[in-house]
Amino acid sequence: MNIKKHWLKSLAVAAVAAMASANASADVVAAVTANGGATLNEAPMNIPGMKTPAFAHPAGQLVATYSAECYAGEGPPSKSRNLVAVRIIVLDASGNQVATLSPQESVFCSAGSERGTHSFTGVATLPRGTYRVLVRARLGEERASGWVGPGSLVVLR
Repeated sequence: MNIKKHWLKSLAVAAVAAMASANASADVVAAVTANGGATLNEAPMNIPGMKTPAFAHPAGQLVATYSAECYAGEGPPSKSRNLVAVRIIVLDASGNQVATLSPQESVFCSAGSERGTHSFTGVATLPRGTYRVLVRARLGEERASGWVGPGSLVVLR
């Protein structure tokens, strides 16, 4: 009886572990990397190399993570602190913007911080379709300096 009880308990633990890992799995649907970067200004710009190839999406949640080196220099003394803001954009097959994977531009790095690698993840629920994902960035202040360097964009579902 003890052996049977121990075996059933082990089977139950294995089943729970299998279900948990099945629910936590995700598929990479697109990924890009870029060795270069971009010098930014206050106008939003697409980051070179940070646009995925087209991919089919069956419907449901889409998750994208953008990681890159980032630096934001100080802006003019009369202004508030400079920042680099990013937005992860979803395009349909025709190239029209259909969603953002963040509700608004998000601060990626800010002045006063060390140059370094930063990361941002966004999520959206999309209908079935063919999509591409890209990253846009801008500076928070006029006449400030900043850039994003080598980076990667990974899209999961």
